Amino acid sequence: MTRDIARSAWRVSAAALLVVALGCKKKEAAPPAETSTTTPAPAPPAPAALMVIGVDLGPKIGADKRVTTPSTTFGRRDTVYASVNTVGAGNGELAAKWTFQTGQVVDSSAQAITPTGPAQTEFHIAKPSGWPAGRYRVEIFLNGNPTTTKEFEIKK
Repeated sequence: MTRDIARSAWRVSAAALLVVALGCKKKEAAPPAETSTTTPAPAPPAPAALMVIGVDLGPKIGADKRVTTPSTTFGRRDTVYASVNTVGAGNGELAAKWTFQTGQVVDSSAQAITPTGPAQTEFHIAKPSGWPAGRYRVEIFLNGNPTTTKEFEIKK
């Protein structure tokens, strides 16, 4: 009888271990999803919107349309150059309006531009007979909107 009890106890223990072992069995992890070994190239950045970032004035301009010697003071017979600095890409229209200290418009002109990055656009005014001495200004517009103004002086 003791032997039957021991056998029964052993069977119960073995059954309990089997139940525990089956209940604790780890589930196999699902295989990882296939991943591509090549990473697609990132999309190129969109070109920045076209904008004016500055204007330089001077009596001379280089082949690259940059003012060679910046100045805000000119002689009566000097040609006054304005080099407009833009960044970005796109189609646009730059305009320059030159005025005398009284508000009188001295000159106005516009140019269509289609830069694909940083660019220079040149405007100028000249008067062989000589400019009246006084204060002047040039106002730069991009697509009809004012962007920047530069003042300068014509000396006697």
